[in-house]
Amino acid sequence: MKAVLNLGDVIDKLSILSMKIYFGDEASIAEHRYLEKSLASYGVQGKVVTQVIRVTLMNRFIWELENEMRKDAREVDEMLLEDLAKDGRRARRIRDFNRKRIEYKNILNELSKGFRETKIQHRSQ
Repeated sequence: MKAVLNLGDVIDKLSILSMKIYFGDEASIAEHRYLEKSLASYGVQGKVVTQVIRVTLMNRFIWELENEMRKDAREVDEMLLEDLAKDGRRARRIRDFNRKRIEYKNILNELSKGFRETKIQHRSQ
């Protein structure tokens, strides 16, 4: 497959399409797969790049939620019930992003013949 775009352009477009797909835009899947395959012309394994992008997205989402919690942190006695509920919702979202992060990391581990990470009786479950 002959490369149509520069490597940086392909990676940039893959990261945007990965985000679109994560948020439900199934129309982006075909273009994503095409660009992923086009990376072979650069000697780059497209599936590895996709998983790195996905792990990065999950880490970013987790970071943003945890950062919000740090900004809002006060003494427990001073927290209003609504603040506790908001933190609970954030914690659940962090748990869900963490599950996806582990899923994407495990795909990378499988591609590299590495070990599969599992969480057993983890607080986030």
